[in-house]
Amino acid sequence: MGRARPTTGTKRPLGELYLLFSLLGCGGSGSGGGGPKSLFTPLTTGNPSGEDDDPAVALDAQGDLHVIWFSDRDGTKDLYYVRSTSIDLATETIDWTPEVQITQLGPASFPPPTQGDNFPSLFIDAAGTLNVAWHRWNLANESHVLFLRSDGTAQGWANTTEVNVTSGPNFDQFPNVVRFAPDDLRVYFASTTRKSLGVYDLFVAKSTDDGASFGAPTEVASFNDPMQQSGFASVVKLSSSAYLATLDRWAIGRSFLDPTTDVFYAESSDGETWTVDAVSVDPTDDQVDFTPALFFDHASAAHVGWASTAFGDPAADVVELLASQRALYPASADVVNPAPGIVDHSPKIVALTIGGKAVFVMIWVRIANGHNQVGYRILSSL
Repeated sequence: MGRARPTTGTKRPLGELYLLFSLLGCGGSGSGGGGPKSLFTPLTTGNPSGEDDDPAVALDAQGDLHVIWFSDRDGTKDLYYVRSTSIDLATETIDWTPEVQITQLGPASFPPPTQGDNFPSLFIDAAGTLNVAWHRWNLANESHVLFLRSDGTAQGWANTTEVNVTSGPNFDQFPNVVRFAPDDLRVYFASTTRKSLGVYDLFVAKSTDDGASFGAPTEVASFNDPMQQSGFASVVKLSSSAYLATLDRWAIGRSFLDPTTDVFYAESSDGETWTVDAVSVDPTDDQVDFTPALFFDHASAAHVGWASTAFGDPAADVVELLASQRALYPASADVVNPAPGIVDHSPKIVALTIGGKAVFVMIWVRIANGHNQVGYRILSSL
């Protein structure tokens, strides 16, 4: 993909940015022209006038993609799941299993657009078990993190047990679940009630019994900055002495959709104390850089992908860079699948090999006709 230089522009007010990412279609259907060469193929077609958002993606040992996202297709926001069954490079299409509804909330108790289940995180362990964390926003204006495990079958989802990671009069959001050891399962999340009221800071809750219960959350102090808010942590363990993470930081008193939001990259030798570096640097702080996530290419090199308004498209593009080249930003960043005038966000990128050919699958959210929709594209390169 071609490289684009970031631009500066007028700082967008908070309300406009909420509309930008959550409501406006900004350019039509976002279909990319339709047909097998479409720049955006919807993951599902069952909710075109509703909201499908926050995809979490994992690749299993057999090379199948597993996707969990939230959808309001039943009247409130619940979690849904599909797994890939085949990938056709000639038509650039993926076949999926039928959708399975994971959670079953009632619209009266969890009315959209805010209440309900949001922002799932997913990883698959060595036994093939799917581990899922997410946050649930209730009518008491509390948000709690939950966890469950499943084998991925319809019966497995039906029989799973939800475990409370957090509880009480708290507002905890945007979890990320990761395993550090057989007896060390962790869920990172952001909270506005556990340190400074109304300010997002990052915390972690640990389980020593494989997710049956979680201990009291503790602050990840080296992720946090007393002068900024911190959230959207994505943590990966490479080895017992190498850990990576990405996160967002933004100004106190502002929304995470504010132009002060920037992407950061972190490294740790023990998974406890982190060194954090800025990735997206815009000197006038007038560009949104949002929803970062780590991914790895076919050579196992770490990349960072996120949504940005800094590359000439005020509607937001997906961009990525090699983590090792972050100091060269913005020259080291590429726009992936550019779609001028259309809002793209929350990218998840997976490297895989199909029929001996190395490709990437990107699953992300495009705002189409005023609604968030989850879709995918197969890419031969980045």
